[in-house]
Amino acid sequence: MLKIMLKKVIGIMCAVPLLAVLSLAPVRILAEEAESGISAGEWGDGSADQEDALSGPAGEASVPGRAAEDSVSGEERSEGMADGSAAGSAGEGEAGTLSYTEDDLYVMAHVLAGECQSYPDEEQLYVGSVVLNRKNHPSFPDTVRGVVFQKGQYTCTRDGNYYREPTGRNWENARRLLESGSVLPGHVIWQSGRRQGRGVYIKTRWHYYCY
Repeated sequence: MLKIMLKKVIGIMCAVPLLAVLSLAPVRILAEEAESGISAGEWGDGSADQEDALSGPAGEASVPGRAAEDSVSGEERSEGMADGSAAGSAGEGEAGTLSYTEDDLYVMAHVLAGECQSYPDEEQLYVGSVVLNRKNHPSFPDTVRGVVFQKGQYTCTRDGNYYREPTGRNWENARRLLESGSVLPGHVIWQSGRRQGRGVYIKTRWHYYCY
């Protein structure tokens, strides 16, 4: 009987440590798994992104920096577009129509009617170009009317042909000249039925155009 009781006690004493070990094993395994998960998370996408974006040195340097850079770039682009737009408008003005008055158009159309009303467009443009070249030359008046009515210069102002009613082609050619400028070089300032000045730039069936 005593022997049986001793065996039971010894069995119980041996079983207690084993049970303790077995009971702690799941805890240890769970702890190891948790520790392993944390280590993996430090190198995972979520944790790394959060650290870089919020508290990491790279995040502090890059996120606000990009925002500032984007803001500046946006302003520069806006200014560039505004400058480009302004430059484009100015360019169109310079390359488009020149400035002239209704009186300029009236006088130009009438001098074309008086000097070359039924002549081809090219001849009308030549006659009108001499008027414009004189207007821009220091030896002549600086207005279209002043050039045409300068004493002794245009026969049509003396014989009354200036007051003919301009044709549609006269008006169109007058407008073209005033909007686009002379079709002759600026030094060609003489238009006559005979040679004038220092030399002949071009001779047509009707006129000499001289400089």
